[in-house]
Amino acid sequence: MRKPLTDFIYIGLGISLLVALLLSPFASSSPDGLEKVAETKGFLEKGEGWTFWKHTPLSDYTLPWIKNEKVSTAISGLIGTLAIFFIALGIGRLIKRTPSKKIILLLFFSALVSFPSITTHAARPLSTDDAGTVEKSEFQLEAGFDAIRQDNHDREYSPSLTLTYGLLDRMDLGIGSGYIFSHPKKDKKENGIADTELKLKYRWIDEKDWRPGFAMTGILKFPTASESKGLGSGKTYFSINTIVTKNLSKRLVLHLNLGYTFIGEKHENNELNYSMAAQFILTEKWALVGEVVGVNNLNGQHGDDAISGLLGTYYLITNKIVWDAGLEIGMSKAAPDFRLTTGLTFLFKP
Repeated sequence: MRKPLTDFIYIGLGISLLVALLLSPFASSSPDGLEKVAETKGFLEKGEGWTFWKHTPLSDYTLPWIKNEKVSTAISGLIGTLAIFFIALGIGRLIKRTPSKKIILLLFFSALVSFPSITTHAARPLSTDDAGTVEKSEFQLEAGFDAIRQDNHDREYSPSLTLTYGLLDRMDLGIGSGYIFSHPKKDKKENGIADTELKLKYRWIDEKDWRPGFAMTGILKFPTASESKGLGSGKTYFSINTIVTKNLSKRLVLHLNLGYTFIGEKHENNELNYSMAAQFILTEKWALVGEVVGVNNLNGQHGDDAISGLLGTYYLITNKIVWDAGLEIGMSKAAPDFRLTTGLTFLFKP
């Protein structure tokens, strides 16, 4: 029964995408039923005057950087249809696996739809990277603390530090590590230094008009964590990551990441990494952030592919100091049950 149902769902999605792409540009411009009632009763202007509507994504089914009205409407319809499909799919899968977590995920996706000045770089508490780089000759120091619980109720606490330096106008170099306090439910507690990451980022394309920003990173992870204590894998990792950033409005920013990780010398367990994050500027100091992060082990077994979603916020204490906090929920068995994170980011010049 499951396969016919899956086929039916994707056939329906295909039809919906065709309708959105081919027919939406020719939809009537006349007001719908609710809008007509608002005109008749004389309260239409009050509704249009709300600040909320001015900052919604794809307002009036248009994309501001596309001048052709029909093309803009068609692409808006396509994006909206895909967004609703994947939102519904993600909510359904999470509710099926863990009903107790459905409220948190609903809040996460409601925030994506409902919320529409702050620097719009993706940083803590997000794992998703942005296409920006630290300014030349400037330092960025990120101090964080994570509390993680696995499905088997093993717990882990980890303070961390990451220092990034702007080498060139378009390039920065970062190094980060931390300390792990492992509290297994059955085995004895262990603690020690975490693995160390060295990251080089280069910004290839700056965002302009309709064109998104584009950057790439290379990350080398050294196995400084103890494998015998169960704190690390003992393997050297190398990752290549591609990053796309696009400001959809003054308040809404999207970041997309797609990367590949080479694990160990023989690369027998390589991974495909992907994520999508959104930032919503609430005020000059507050922002709401959310992301979905996934890993595909490329072994044909979906049971050990980790997928998780995070909802968080950050606050500008000053222009150079940012506080953040977030809650990440596992959406697959391979992901941690949940992760609580908080931290501070400092920008400074020597």
